[in-house]
Amino acid sequence: YELGTMLVIHPSSSCDICLDPYSNSSDRATSPHAIECGHIFCLGCLRSLNTNTCPLCRELFDPDRAKKLHVENSPRQENAEQPRDDAERGIVEQGVVHDYAGFLLHRMSLVSSEGISEVEAAEVVSEVQEWLQSQPDDPNSNIPLRAALDSLQRYKALQHESEREKAECRRLRDQLRNSTLTTDEGSRTSRAVQDSLLSRIEEIENEHAL
Repeated sequence: YELGTMLVIHPSSSCDICLDPYSNSSDRATSPHAIECGHIFCLGCLRSLNTNTCPLCRELFDPDRAKKLHVENSPRQENAEQPRDDAERGIVEQGVVHDYAGFLLHRMSLVSSEGISEVEAAEVVSEVQEWLQSQPDDPNSNIPLRAALDSLQRYKALQHESEREKAECRRLRDQLRNSTLTTDEGSRTSRAVQDSLLSRIEEIENEHAL
């Protein structure tokens, strides 16, 4: 183990290109590697790509900067291994948890940017939630990751609300345009409808700074 540098992934994880499970064996081709965008593939598939672009998000990456990850031992493997000294094992586990929390924090920063699909953002949020649930129930642990998760969820909720309000604003503008075209200009009813629509449009624009 290399404290401060080793990252781990779940033993059931598999490569998104070849769909084969990852391995910690001496065959580096089957070992998981994370590229700069945060996506993970086996080294063999990364080397077989015709261009240095991520197959999932199409971002460019430097193959020389791909970071090798470690596949977490399954419960059966852990039981078969020779027990470590309690103090040593505790230090190693703390280092692994800290590194993986940092890795998840990096992935969340990537999906917070513009142009990331809702599906990909939801996958990262789900992954972070599942990992946090697997950790000891201590509200004081992984505080930066918990805060980032809360902020990302609130940001996405505001994005959805903003999109809904923008759609409503467009609908009201169309309705106002149709009202102006289809009713007499001097009609009191028409003027009241137009004033109401304009008021609602201004309210939405002020709320969301469109």
